[in-house]
Amino acid sequence: MKVKVSFTTKTIITLLAMVLTVTIVISAVLIKESEERVLLQQTESQINNQRRVQLFEEILHNRMILLIDIISHKSGTQANSLEALENTLSDLNEYLTLNFQVEQIYLFGEQGVVNNTNIKATEEVTRLVETTRATFESRSLLYCASVCTHYISIPIMTDTNTVPVIVVSASMRELLYLFSRATDVHKVAIVQQAEDALGKTQLVISSQQSAANRQYLQRLFEALPEGWSVDALITQGLLAPLDDKQLLMSLLPFNHATGDHPYLLIVQDVTNKQLQNAQYRYVVISTATALFIVFSFLIYLFLNQYRIRLLGVSERLPMLAEHKFDEFYAVTAKRRKAPLFNLTDELDVVEDAANNLARQLESFDGQMAINTAKLEKMAMFDVLTGLPNRNMLTFQIEKQLDGTAKEDQLLALMFMDLDDFKKVNDSHGHDVGDKLLKAAAMRISRPLRETDIASRFGGDEFVVLLSHIANKQQVDDVAKKLIDEFKEPIIVEGTSFYVSISIGIAITTHSMATPAELLRHADIAMYEAKEKKGAEYRVYDATMNQKVMQKVELESEAREALRDNQFSLALQPQIEMQTGKLVGFEALLRWTHPTKGPISPADFIPLLESTSFMLELDYWVVTRATYLIKELKNSGYGDIKLAINLSAGQFLDPNLPDFLQQQIINNEIAPEQVCLELTETVLVSDIDRATSIMRTIREMGCMIAIDDFGTGYSSLSYLKSLPADFIKIDRSFVANIASSADDRNIVHSTISMVSNMGMLVIAEGIETPEQYELLCQFDCHIGQGYLISKPIPEADVWDVLGHRVNLGYWRESA
Repeated sequence: MKVKVSFTTKTIITLLAMVLTVTIVISAVLIKESEERVLLQQTESQINNQRRVQLFEEILHNRMILLIDIISHKSGTQANSLEALENTLSDLNEYLTLNFQVEQIYLFGEQGVVNNTNIKATEEVTRLVETTRATFESRSLLYCASVCTHYISIPIMTDTNTVPVIVVSASMRELLYLFSRATDVHKVAIVQQAEDALGKTQLVISSQQSAANRQYLQRLFEALPEGWSVDALITQGLLAPLDDKQLLMSLLPFNHATGDHPYLLIVQDVTNKQLQNAQYRYVVISTATALFIVFSFLIYLFLNQYRIRLLGVSERLPMLAEHKFDEFYAVTAKRRKAPLFNLTDELDVVEDAANNLARQLESFDGQMAINTAKLEKMAMFDVLTGLPNRNMLTFQIEKQLDGTAKEDQLLALMFMDLDDFKKVNDSHGHDVGDKLLKAAAMRISRPLRETDIASRFGGDEFVVLLSHIANKQQVDDVAKKLIDEFKEPIIVEGTSFYVSISIGIAITTHSMATPAELLRHADIAMYEAKEKKGAEYRVYDATMNQKVMQKVELESEAREALRDNQFSLALQPQIEMQTGKLVGFEALLRWTHPTKGPISPADFIPLLESTSFMLELDYWVVTRATYLIKELKNSGYGDIKLAINLSAGQFLDPNLPDFLQQQIINNEIAPEQVCLELTETVLVSDIDRATSIMRTIREMGCMIAIDDFGTGYSSLSYLKSLPADFIKIDRSFVANIASSADDRNIVHSTISMVSNMGMLVIAEGIETPEQYELLCQFDCHIGQGYLISKPIPEADVWDVLGHRVNLGYWRESA
């Protein structure tokens, strides 16, 4: 393995990324703060401008009130005369127009305007006069049409019944002038909010402006950013570039105004401020960039020396794994440099440790060669039993095969294993099992000659090599002696274990035979012996190999059949004997081969039972059967149960309950619709474990039937401890009940006893009406057989149900 990117390079990149991130964050924060300060200044400026406008309005308002008050009291005698006041206002009209920007003066008496009858007061002015008379207070009104006009109403003390009111209208030029001088703004005007023909908001100038100013302001309005709003102009203002300037536009709303929302437009030249802000951002970014470059250089300068040293260590250490010690020392000496400062760090420690490791590994290499020779010797013998192991056995077989051609003698190989040894391990633990294996190894070695070799092949399997054999009878004698050795129990820790062995024998005189071939033949013969239920031996012949090949071929074809959907289920109806009501089906496995046609279960199930594929096929049957229950339920047969046959391997599989539960959930069926059928031999082989598994399955809600009752142990006593729901009487008893009194008595007594134990009886194999009648007389609960119906293929189930089932009852075929 070569270094693609060194650790220090990754560290440098990580640190640079961190520095860059921190630099960017700090720069962004500083720039953000600068922008927020600008916005804050704009907001404060807007508030100050609002206060100035209010102040100027108040000053102008008070000034006008004072002026009118002086005019109304110009002479003591005329102060109370409306006509005298009218004359005084008429005399001062020109003076007020020139000096105070007064446009019109209205004197309102009892009959309305008395000083200028040619002019009719507007509705807004009339309401202003009425409000003034009602409150006897001076009032102010800003009225905007095309141009905004400022109206001030002042009540006059006279001797008339109706309070005279003077209304003065003035332009906004003086207010704009005062505000412009006080704030030094770029432009100021009064505008109104309006909408154009397209419904878009626009600003309209509502104060007296020169043509140049109007044109300038109109250009400024057009320079506003896209999507601008009046609210934005009021709250903080908006920037608009015009003629190489950055102009800040803001609006101030007027109080006591009528018309289309008049505002005071303030235009400030903020070009210098924007330049200062841009310069500030430039300084921040430039400083951050410079700092990043400096820090990057310092980090690289500091860590690069460690990168070079780490690369050197990574190049040298693999040399130790390849045992290239001289090359390691040479590269180390070449890279070693005197340090500028004698300050030891972690890398110095690592390099020193690598050098020490190299010296130790070089020393260990020499010792390893010695130890390897010892281990190779140890590898030829089994640690537990002390017998030669598989490696030694293979060596000895090859050696003896070479000698058979020269001496013209037989060579025999015995392959044996302890019957049911797994039960010892499961029930008493591996420590007891190991001690049992030791004792078994001693018994296997006892009847052998000095020239024979007993070896442990693995697990509970042993192999004996017999050489210098004159005839087959000698082999038979040794096999019988070995079997006799295990007639007496083996006592381990005070417990007696009755253990038998099954022996398979392969005999050859051919020097061209191979150890693997002899072991395979002996193994095949051993499994033939095991089929005799232990304590047997068999000698290999060619027919055994043919049987094995047939089994292998069948298993291969069966795997292909499962993949290609060649398997299916046939359903045989089960009915109540007394009423004929359909209560369920038994699911039977069928195999239709594409070239061989239908293959009988009696031909392929016995051959597949001892293979690993059988368990896979069993679970396929469960999956398919639960799916068919769902289909039956959806078709209106919700109370029909389906019986599924379980093999011994599937019944004892710890995954069965969880798998069954998952299928019930996936297909949304009731657990009581699933009935599992078990044979007697499966149950009594380990009654305690079988009882525990049956209880687990029944607690799930599923039902259990004991199949082929009477063909195995034929004992009713063990039924008391088995939590079963149904007992199935084997067809061999049902077949003869019409002709055999013994079978009739057996069936009758079985039905009676099982019924008394609270279980139901199912009779299978009913083929004649006589059998059916007798079973009804015996009060048999449920029956199935060819008389009722042959097994129905999956594809035909729905047609048969439609023709044979009426209101849930099975009808006889026409």
